[in-house]
Amino acid sequence: MRKKIVMYFHRRPLSDDPFATFGKKRSVYHDFFRHGTDLGFDMFVASGKEHYLPPLTFTDAYRYDGTTFESYGRVDADAIYDRSGGMTFPMEEIGFKTLNNIGFKRLCNDKNAMQELLGTFMPKNFPITGPESLAAGIRELRNCKLAVLKPSKGMQGKGIIIDRPERLVTTVLEDKTEYCLQEFIDTSKGIPGIIDRHHDLRIVIVNGEIVLCHVRSPKEGSLLANVAQGGSIREVPLTDIPEFIIDRATSIQDIIDERFDYPLYSIDFGIHDGRIPYVFELNDQIGFPSEDMHHALFIDRLIRSLEKRTARDGLR
Repeated sequence: MRKKIVMYFHRRPLSDDPFATFGKKRSVYHDFFRHGTDLGFDMFVASGKEHYLPPLTFTDAYRYDGTTFESYGRVDADAIYDRSGGMTFPMEEIGFKTLNNIGFKRLCNDKNAMQELLGTFMPKNFPITGPESLAAGIRELRNCKLAVLKPSKGMQGKGIIIDRPERLVTTVLEDKTEYCLQEFIDTSKGIPGIIDRHHDLRIVIVNGEIVLCHVRSPKEGSLLANVAQGGSIREVPLTDIPEFIIDRATSIQDIIDERFDYPLYSIDFGIHDGRIPYVFELNDQIGFPSEDMHHALFIDRLIRSLEKRTARDGLR
């Protein structure tokens, strides 16, 4: 019997082409489902918490038939590729059948938790819970030209403030929101052979292997490289990644992969002085590459990672 892989969204209208509005990524999603089918899996897409029946069942699912998606109804998954984005799925007991498990999602949703685990690879960081801890953190960074204040659980560059430490002390903090204060890493000297200005470098890892890399740079007048904040993005061939960055990524993989069951994730690096890699953050929700990027390795290793999960029996 063919194993069943389900890509699960928290909320997405389903039809004979759930990815019709995905632009240059549409064909890549279809390639993912096609490749899984070619490897002998039944490939499904499901959406909506109202259509999830714990632990591994989905209703109103759509099955990929090799060209389009057809309404299928109820499906019992052998592995789940989680695209829900929230923190309520998956349950602990099905984490070993799901890419990614909830423990890793929690880590990636909390920059202060990342600092506790990966602090030796990251900029100096201070958890901020109110004006007193903000003032104390700023005293620690008083010799830095710039500092970064951001929500501990924010994303897409939202809420980030970069300024001189003494100016940040007057920032009005939102109630019941935890922040982190970091030293600013000057990336203006770029990365040898890749970029000669401010940047961050995203390395994507799945199934224990680097499968994709791209560099992002801020728009004119900004220091935020997030595409959502107007930054630009360019793919970097894997063979062009400097060895010193590969070595740092490998050290982080040694911590992450075994502890969190070889997840799909990215590491965002900033390179100080053109030679010292700092980890800015990890991300667990990885957008598919566009059709003009080299995506075959990404798709294959993603399916291979899910294949391992289909081979696991029972619940834990």
